[in-house]
Amino acid sequence: MKNEILVIPDIHGRDFWKEPCREWEGKVIFLGDYHDPYPQQVSKSNSLENLKILINFYENNKSRVVCLLGNHDGNYLISDGFADRVDYNNYNEVTSLLKKLDLKVAYRVNDALFSHAGVLPKWLKVNNLSIEDVPNLKFDNKALTDVSPWRGGFSEVGGILWGDVREYASEDHIPNLYQVFGHTQMNKEVIQPDFACLDCRKCFIMDLDSKEIREY
Repeated sequence: MKNEILVIPDIHGRDFWKEPCREWEGKVIFLGDYHDPYPQQVSKSNSLENLKILINFYENNKSRVVCLLGNHDGNYLISDGFADRVDYNNYNEVTSLLKKLDLKVAYRVNDALFSHAGVLPKWLKVNNLSIEDVPNLKFDNKALTDVSPWRGGFSEVGGILWGDVREYASEDHIPNLYQVFGHTQMNKEVIQPDFACLDCRKCFIMDLDSKEIREY
């Protein structure tokens, strides 16, 4: 039996995750950003209903589902964070709903690391962190709010919630670690020898042994 995982990038109220999750019986990982919809695509009310359905799926499948923290989830769960497209009218409800997902900053399986926006060595160095520290970071860690000029911020490098895929073109990567993340929305996935950026409104299956990634 193949050692595979279903990877679901940024949702933002869209429902492309539903059919794959109904069919897939193995491990599932969501890369974050569950609400704060793009206004031209999904209404806030429909996005909230989508989030409630996702929570129901998670609560019925906790043993095989991991939900990661995204920067838009940080809008509600991280104080003094860099905010973007916040649903202030439903702020308290969204905050309460997101807490039901038991969100994690990152999830590691052997030599594969899943996160919302990826981890760069410079970010670890600036914040005096090791890669082993990352999955256990608490939401009050200021490193989570690092936003570089690529995303309108002033930090030296983008962090695990705010890094831009373009930073991967100019920065060193962590050796012997395959990273899977979303955050930078694109029309087509970017799959490289040591990382994959999958934020393109589709689900993917990753073979954790070979690191092969294919569209669901």
